[in-house]
Amino acid sequence: MRRAVLGCLISAAVSLMTVPVRAELVVTVSDATIAPGTTGTLDVYLTSTAASTSPDTINNYAFDLLITPTTAGELKFSDSQSFSYLNDSSYVFHGNSADAGNSPPSGGAPSTSSSGYANDSFVGFDNTSDFSTVSLSSSSKKVLLASLTLDATITSAGETFTVSLVPTSGDGSMNSGASSYFNVVDSGFNQISAVPFTSNSGTVTIGTASVPEPSTLVLGLTGLLLAAGDRARRRFRRGGSLGAL
Repeated sequence: MRRAVLGCLISAAVSLMTVPVRAELVVTVSDATIAPGTTGTLDVYLTSTAASTSPDTINNYAFDLLITPTTAGELKFSDSQSFSYLNDSSYVFHGNSADAGNSPPSGGAPSTSSSGYANDSFVGFDNTSDFSTVSLSSSSKKVLLASLTLDATITSAGETFTVSLVPTSGDGSMNSGASSYFNVVDSGFNQISAVPFTSNSGTVTIGTASVPEPSTLVLGLTGLLLAAGDRARRRFRRGGSLGAL
């Protein structure tokens, strides 16, 4: 009897160990360092845990990023986004981006969260122009999801900000009401399938203000001295001419 029970327990344990892990997409927000009072770039990447024999497929997505401050500063998503990443060779829909065909290109817009400050969020989106699907798997290289401009005008050196996907994970369906999703749709944007996702947040650090190189300071000082000398010579010449009269 004991042997039978033990055998059942072992079989159950083996079964649990051999259950395949559910494939999913992983959104990773990169870390960045920006000088106060300037702008900088934040990259967002997409990878998959799916096996190459059964890849994840998408032709449509939306993502919602949120900046969370740890101090009083206000790091923002810039109102001026070039969306040049839509034509980057590493972009997930490179060569077949519907939004890259807009004039000008447009892949989303800054927004304001319910509890934050202006432009603390960014909602991005795109789909393939012909609705064909893109396959991603664990054997694929990471692909670019977005490359966004941040505005650090209202920040101070040493401050840090966390940039996270909202929600941080989900079933990938746009029918669930989530602001981030990754799916396959038909030409009428009716969902056919969806891919679950998870995410890794990024940290933006406000560095020190840039300081001119010593050589730059020397050149600037030399220029000022030369200009001052030139003005002195001109005054001397004018004074000498008036004295001669």
